[in-house]
Amino acid sequence: MEIREETMPREDKIARVEEMRNRFLSSRFIFLTDFTGLKAQEINELRFKLREKGGEYRVLKNTLALLAIRDTEYQPLEELLVGPVGAVFGSEDPVAVAKELAAYARENPNLTVKGGYLEGKVLDANEGRSIALLPPREVLLGRLVGSLKGSLYGLHSVLSGPYRKLVYALQAVAEERSKAA
Repeated sequence: MEIREETMPREDKIARVEEMRNRFLSSRFIFLTDFTGLKAQEINELRFKLREKGGEYRVLKNTLALLAIRDTEYQPLEELLVGPVGAVFGSEDPVAVAKELAAYARENPNLTVKGGYLEGKVLDANEGRSIALLPPREVLLGRLVGSLKGSLYGLHSVLSGPYRKLVYALQAVAEERSKAA
């Protein structure tokens, strides 16, 4: 069987697929968007805002993206790779990036969040929006520390109770003896 040269993948496309695969695999989270109707200037503005929050916005070529995610944990995203798709890749705080993406989508109704991928789970559009409603990372960490502190304080009170009672008993005995003497 003869293979025509035009069906052979070009080296530049192979390199782009490999680079895209590495981008997918190195990201902690991904949000996919439909950017139909956005102008190049608006996309660049979105890129800048997301970069400030630790995200990177890239317009995807679906055929290359499908090849890039083949046989990876990201393969379930195939159903979202239809039409014009932009991806937000990130490794830092998904909540901050989701908040910025949601705020930009409110200002520019041409941008819609299609879904995403976070911590091994495919997200639909509603789940992507719900991440944006979470408090910032610092607030969540503060709540965690507060709950741990409260638990430790309670444990300390329970464990110190018998010793406190012993001290009060010894103090009462010492007072009794000092009165008797």
